[in-house]
Amino acid sequence: MRIRESGEGVALIRGEADEERGLRQAFLHVADVMRDLMLSERRLMWLTSAYGMLLTVFPVLVASPRYFSGAITLGVLMQISSAFGQVTTSLNWFVDNFPRIADWRSHVERVAELEDTLEAELLTEAGEGIRIEEGPEPDGREVLAFRDLQIAQADGSTLIAEANAEIAAGERVLIVGESGTGKSTLFRAIAGLWPWGGGEIRIPPREAMAFMPQRPYLPLGTLAGALAYPQPPDRFPAERQAAALTRCGLEHLVPRLGETERWDRILSLGEQQRLAFARLLLHRPRWVFLDEATAALDEANQDTMMRLFPEELEGTALISIGHRPGLDVYHDRTLSLVRGAEGAKLTARRRRKAAKPREVEAMVAEGGWRRLLRGARG
Repeated sequence: MRIRESGEGVALIRGEADEERGLRQAFLHVADVMRDLMLSERRLMWLTSAYGMLLTVFPVLVASPRYFSGAITLGVLMQISSAFGQVTTSLNWFVDNFPRIADWRSHVERVAELEDTLEAELLTEAGEGIRIEEGPEPDGREVLAFRDLQIAQADGSTLIAEANAEIAAGERVLIVGESGTGKSTLFRAIAGLWPWGGGEIRIPPREAMAFMPQRPYLPLGTLAGALAYPQPPDRFPAERQAAALTRCGLEHLVPRLGETERWDRILSLGEQQRLAFARLLLHRPRWVFLDEATAALDEANQDTMMRLFPEELEGTALISIGHRPGLDVYHDRTLSLVRGAEGAKLTARRRRKAAKPREVEAMVAEGGWRRLLRGARG
């Protein structure tokens, strides 16, 4: 299934031979397992069949000398054979139930694996791990706050050693850091998907939050369903859907809103990312989290998408992860994850005033992105 999903990429780099070797090894492994299973079942069948046939003859052979000597009658010989059969049947439980025991063992192993995967949830319920507090502060403010937050790997090693910060409603904050310092893991912790660690995260109501990963999720079905996800497509009028697509430079997709396709294969990654921004225009969340959500866009399209926040989504809080040049122009301030020997630390840079959309356009027109960056640093 993975190879079929990535068939075009495999063909482009001529990786068919290597993939064929991998598939052959996987199939041979399955065949070997099935062969071992059949051999084990054959050996068990021979054992149980021979054992069962021997039980009917053995007591008669042992007691027959006494019968022929006249010490016992034929009825007593049959009683001895019947009693021997009853005793051996009682002692034969393990042989008769060996296949069931093997099935039971496989079920126990699966349950044990499930228990291991639920360990994080049990830790959370016990008050361990990262605490998520949902809702506004006691004074009514809606914030995203990290308080003595530590994030660990699943194996217990520390990823983020210290994070203390507060982001108010309507702020636009960029989180930067070297690769591997835990930026995406921090977003997973905010979403409640990463419980390993300690400390507290205060989050706004979940229904007010929207997360945009680098590769958006497009469900199977119509383009309108992918645009309105997770709401049903009839929740939004067709005019609003068309306007959202047009605003994000996808007007060529408006006539196809009712078509059912594998849109994750038909659309390029850049088109998928712009579709995710069009989805924002429909849902209008109060908090948006971008995780490299413009990585596949060129500079002009990135500028168009980021200008949606001051122009179309004014008042929406924006928390971004990104490495693209010029992203800090669209944010009020920057938080940096600085790698350390015992884990990364979250530090705040100097607060700056975000450039207005017209200022950005003028700077781009006059000197391009390099001049824009120099202006942002200045």
